[in-house]
Amino acid sequence: MIVYDIVLNGEIKETIKPKKNRLKEIYSFMLEQSKLMKAKYGENVKIKGRIVY
Repeated sequence: MIVYDIVLNGEIKETIKPKKNRLKEIYSFMLEQSKLMKAKYGENVKIKGRIVY
């Protein structure tokens, strides 16, 4: 399962888990989420993906 951590100033603020596993759907979901997170936390936010077994 792929999850995405929202990192602000080196600190993880929240973790996003996409509901679907198809790459096309994850890509469009994360584009939307990245816009929302930049609006919520500002431009200094980083989104890092990781795999959870």
